[in-house]
Amino acid sequence: MTALVPMPGDAALPAGAPPGIELVPYRLEGTAGRIAAVGRVLLSGQPFQNALFASRDLAGKLALLAPRHDLVWLQLVRLAPFAAAAGATPAVVDLIDSLALNFERRAARDRSWLCPLWRWEAKRLARAEASAVASARAALVVCERDRRHLAARLPPELAGRVQVLPLIQAPAPAPAATSDHEPGRLIFTGNLGYFPNADAARCLLIDLWPAIQRASPSARLTLAGDRPGRALRRLATTAGAELEASPADLAARLARAAISLAPLRAGSGTPIKVLEAWAAGVPVVASPWAAAGTTAEPGRDLLVAETPAEWAEAVRRLLEDPALANRLAEAGREHLRADYGAGVVRGRLAEILR
Repeated sequence: MTALVPMPGDAALPAGAPPGIELVPYRLEGTAGRIAAVGRVLLSGQPFQNALFASRDLAGKLALLAPRHDLVWLQLVRLAPFAAAAGATPAVVDLIDSLALNFERRAARDRSWLCPLWRWEAKRLARAEASAVASARAALVVCERDRRHLAARLPPELAGRVQVLPLIQAPAPAPAATSDHEPGRLIFTGNLGYFPNADAARCLLIDLWPAIQRASPSARLTLAGDRPGRALRRLATTAGAELEASPADLAARLARAAISLAPLRAGSGTPIKVLEAWAAGVPVVASPWAAAGTTAEPGRDLLVAETPAEWAEAVRRLLEDPALANRLAEAGREHLRADYGAGVVRGRLAEILR
């Protein structure tokens, strides 16, 4: 196996990597090359972000290496334009998630002066994703919601190439019983500088938290993650919530919570915060959008809530019914093993490659 990796960067194999892997570095374009790439992108209709990954060096090295290999694996739609360099060697494009869907959702919720820009990029991403599927033997996404969104824009002969390959998430060892968690502690985790998480955190603090507090006065709320903005810090303080920026051990902090909240309204792919909560043995309340990014069965693996009243009721039920909270936590962990375990995902990958 040969892996092409961009420079500058860490070109060392991780500890424990299997033998037989060769790393081949390639150069991204310099300043002048990227300016030229931006011009090409604007004229060609490609997504703007493709210009950030422009590399004639990658195209050249891929053209030389591809004939010696059985398969070319291109990760993210940004690298899909390099499928042509693979020549006759079959290619798989691992989109991970639909960035077109991501930008469409952002365009519906971000600041009004930015929304036209996100809609413009979403349209270009949609064209790029369709082109990626057409140029590859298979295109992969991590959840069924994104697969349906992408397939709906394609003719039937191409829609069948889009396959779901779930993320791998192993349960943490020996979770604490839900009754041992910090009573009343609710937690929202994630990269707080990432728009879907920042948007969800604002929705939680402004729209949902007041209703939750009225229904469960003993509840306490923590937001934990990297890159919280100043506005979010101020909002958390005003709402009486605790904000932990870049906690030293996020997994341990999550494991002490009574309930994990996932009120996402934007984004694409699988919400990792839900998988992490299941792994930690913590029951989850999620928005319909967050739940749709998983294979969960609402009511069995997590609770789904949309309106402030529904969120308040779901949290109240879990806080007042430890048996229900324990049942959901255990169901989530079992679901994690069944759909997101390493053996399951590797088997699915082998099936797709065959």
